[in-house]
Amino acid sequence: MNGGDFPAAARGRLADHAYNVLLHKIVTGEFSQGDPLPSENELCALFAVSRPVVREALKRLRAQGVIVSRRGAGSFVQNSQLEEISSAQVVRKQREMLDNLEFRSAIEPQAAALAAERRLDSDLDAIQEVIGRYARAALEGSPAAHLDFRFHLAVAGASRNGRFVDAIRAVEQDISHGVNLSRFLSRFAHLERSRSVLADHTRILLAIRHRRPEEARRAMRAHLEHARLRMIEAQPALAHSA
Repeated sequence: MNGGDFPAAARGRLADHAYNVLLHKIVTGEFSQGDPLPSENELCALFAVSRPVVREALKRLRAQGVIVSRRGAGSFVQNSQLEEISSAQVVRKQREMLDNLEFRSAIEPQAAALAAERRLDSDLDAIQEVIGRYARAALEGSPAAHLDFRFHLAVAGASRNGRFVDAIRAVEQDISHGVNLSRFLSRFAHLERSRSVLADHTRILLAIRHRRPEEARRAMRAHLEHARLRMIEAQPALAHSA
C-alpha cells in the first residue's frame, strides 16, 4: 500500500476523513472480512496525522462493529453489522459520486478539447503510459482507481491550463472512490467493465492525438456519462433523487 491510496484530508475533521476513507475501503472490498488494517503507525504515516486522530477513527469503526482490535495484533475487519452500515454508506457515496460526475462533466470535456488543440508529444506519451498501466492492472485484477485519476490528470495537463489540473486534483479522492464503488456495485464483470473504461480512454487519446477537439469533447462527455449510468444501474432510485 502506498500514500497515494490514502488521500490527505482536504476539508473537515481529520478523524472524520480517516474514518470515511477506511470505511470506504471496507465497503468496497479493498479490505475484506478477516483482513488486518495497517498498524496505527502506518495509518499515521499514510494519512499524515497524529496517533490520537487515527485512534478516534478506529474507535468509531469498532463501535459500529466494522472492525475488531486485538491487543498486540492490531485491528481486523469483521462482519458484524457490516451489511447494514455498508448499505447506508454506499447510498450516500453514490449520491456524492453523481454530484462529482455532474461537476466533472461541466469541465472535463472542455479540458479534453483543449488538449486536442494544445497537446505536446510528451503529453501523448504520458496519457498512453497511464492507459497501458491501467490495462495491465485490469488484467491482473489489481486496484486501478489511482490510474483512472492519473489518466484524467494527464488529459487535464495536456490542456496546458493549470486551472483544469487544479480542478482534477480537487476531486482526486472522489474519482478514486467512484472507480472503487462502481467496481464493487457494477453488474458487469470486473474485466468487462475495465475493457469498457479502456475503450473510452483510448477513444479520448486518439482524438487528442489526431487534434480533433470536438471529437475529444464528445468522447470525454460519453466516458463520464457511462460512469454515471453504471452508478444509476447499480442503484436505480438515485436517478430520481437529485
